[in-house]
Amino acid sequence: MRLKLIAILIALMPVLTLSSQELEWSVDMNAVFKNTESEYWGSPSNTYIFTRITPQIGVSLDSARHRIMGGVTWYQPMNDQLHGYKVLPAIYYQYKDNAKGLGFKFGVIPNELNAHCPTYLRSDSINFVQPNIKGAVFTIDKPHFFMYSWFDWRQIQTKNKREAFDVTGQLGWKTNKENNYFSASAVLRYNHLSVSKMHYDGEGVVDNFVFCPQLFYGHWWSNTSLYFSACMLMSFDRDRVGDNKWNSPVGFYATAQASWKWLSLTESLYAGDHQMPFYEKYGSLLYQGDPFYHNKIYSRTDLVATIFQKDFVNLEARLTFHASEDKKTAFSQQVAVRFFIDNNILKHHKNKTKGVSRLPLSPQF
Repeated sequence: MRLKLIAILIALMPVLTLSSQELEWSVDMNAVFKNTESEYWGSPSNTYIFTRITPQIGVSLDSARHRIMGGVTWYQPMNDQLHGYKVLPAIYYQYKDNAKGLGFKFGVIPNELNAHCPTYLRSDSINFVQPNIKGAVFTIDKPHFFMYSWFDWRQIQTKNKREAFDVTGQLGWKTNKENNYFSASAVLRYNHLSVSKMHYDGEGVVDNFVFCPQLFYGHWWSNTSLYFSACMLMSFDRDRVGDNKWNSPVGFYATAQASWKWLSLTESLYAGDHQMPFYEKYGSLLYQGDPFYHNKIYSRTDLVATIFQKDFVNLEARLTFHASEDKKTAFSQQVAVRFFIDNNILKHHKNKTKGVSRLPLSPQF
């Protein structure tokens, strides 16, 4: 085995020597305080106070089209004895070709889903404590076509643990003219919960499909933006150890957001059948979405104030109000800071590069 590894390294030496190699590194840090006061059983009252940091280092080849990155994601709750921390690996290969609009990552990928996954697929609390994807991410970004998809192996099968994974994607058509953006797309997911190796008679396979065709429209001015989205949220669920029949809840989901300078207001509304029909039995082991979608009517209102925003740091405060048809409510207050720096940002700041336009850093929570 050792001789094989040496032979591979020797074979790669000419490639590594001739290719334009660059050292790549980054540090991504989040600190979050969130307090929730809830009357709903599916989302109990709790307080999150934590820091999460992901340092990475690696090498890029061929004008940064190919990268190999390695690091860790350290999740640290701020409790009395500093218990409950997690140190997770972050090791992956990345291919990215901006000219062709193609991207691919494979491995243990950090902090990837937060900005792309709607809350009916991935809740805020899941984003907090499960930051990494164990699998692959594939993206296409063309002038009029886009796709963002991933495979996440959340839990491998052992003697006492059940296998759990999901395959998810959004693909659609878009147009972007002047200050207007319009897209027609669909979100698709297959979510699978299997059995453990030493499973008992009452433990069986559970299937969850989600399909959500949607329309999106956005318009922005110099300091103001508006956007609207609407979709039909459909899911198909089957518990093979239960009655083995398909449940097919259907509902309407819409979101509207208005932003002015440093302030934004977002209203999301779901109305229809109970989503996640097996949530009371399997909880977040199967469903990664917000349990409030288990209601027939659900409203979420977010008021966000951006206190400070640059290309390497973002500080914001958020108030979120949840309400359902049975008058069960939840109210949360959140303050979050994100700091991100890599070799490219540092180079531009040191050289004070003129003509380099960078968007302000977006928050993860």
